[in-house]
Amino acid sequence: MKYITLFISLLVVLPVFTHAETVLRTGTDISVEQQQSVEGDYYVSVGPVGRTVMSGNVSEDMYAVGASVTVNGEVGSDLSILAGDVQIHAPIADDVRVLGGEVTIAEDVGGDVFVLAGTLSVLSTATIAGDIFFFGGDLVIDGDIQGSVLGKAQSVVVNAEVGGDFDMKAPAGVTFGDGARIAGSVRYTSYIPLSRSAGAEIVGEIQKTQSEAVTARQQARGALVPIFIMLFATLSLYLLLKRELEFVVRSVEKMFMKNLLIGTGLIIFGPIAAIVLIVTVLGLFVGLIALSVVSMLYVSGLALSSVVLGAFVMRLVTKKLEVTLTVILVGTIALQLLLLIPVFGFIAGYVLFALTVGALTQQLYKAVI
Repeated sequence: MKYITLFISLLVVLPVFTHAETVLRTGTDISVEQQQSVEGDYYVSVGPVGRTVMSGNVSEDMYAVGASVTVNGEVGSDLSILAGDVQIHAPIADDVRVLGGEVTIAEDVGGDVFVLAGTLSVLSTATIAGDIFFFGGDLVIDGDIQGSVLGKAQSVVVNAEVGGDFDMKAPAGVTFGDGARIAGSVRYTSYIPLSRSAGAEIVGEIQKTQSEAVTARQQARGALVPIFIMLFATLSLYLLLKRELEFVVRSVEKMFMKNLLIGTGLIIFGPIAAIVLIVTVLGLFVGLIALSVVSMLYVSGLALSSVVLGAFVMRLVTKKLEVTLTVILVGTIALQLLLLIPVFGFIAGYVLFALTVGALTQQLYKAVI
């Protein structure tokens, strides 16, 4: 954790703009106070461990990235969020799009809701004017949905009115409580029958598709496919850039903190800088090039993180820091196992990714200069 604290110091907090056409802010803990307003789009990034709260007013779109994002002020158009914890406690005029861990919607949404997350809770104080598209873990709906409910979840609980159809895959079951009223048809796929209370009302027909049990072979296939994909990508780079990979690994060893800071800076600020250049007419070409380079470094960093991990794991055995086929195999398996560990696995994986991106960035800089 001390390394996480150190590299966060690289983040720079930009000034607060209370009135502007477009506001872009980055840092680790950013707030828009209740008396503030943004007359245009609002972009905010607080990194993988930061928190941001928007309590003012955004007249156009809002885009937020961070560990925790809380919206206490009205958004005049679309809301897009990438965060671990998402709390929406203010009206959103149009669509909501979220990629996160735990998501709570407590106020009205004027458009559709698209969520990919561990959990989504629509509280009784909220009304969704459009459809809900949910893909993830548990879905709980206590607020009225004027459109349809679609997607795939582990389990679904509905205690409110749904104005359209209900079409969900939910292996752990679907429950309609006393307050549930489905105006359209109900189609669901589950291992267990529908749980329907006496007060629940379903106007349309009910169709159930029985889920088939997952076999051991299917489970093994699901676990091995990511490993083979990672191996293929890493081996391709190994065959093309073996010497450069050895430089990357040695750079990580010699300049650990420098690579971590460079990688983190590029991860957080690289896409933002490229987008800022793209939206300015004079910087469009440069912005597109920058975005391509950043994307290339991201993809390479993901593929080569396993090489860095494998090299240091194998050094415990061989006492040598080198890149071999054995290192690649060990690193790929070790990385997949590491990512299975809750919280720590994510942090360790991120540090490996940042280190690799930082080392690759330095190698690219040396090659160009």
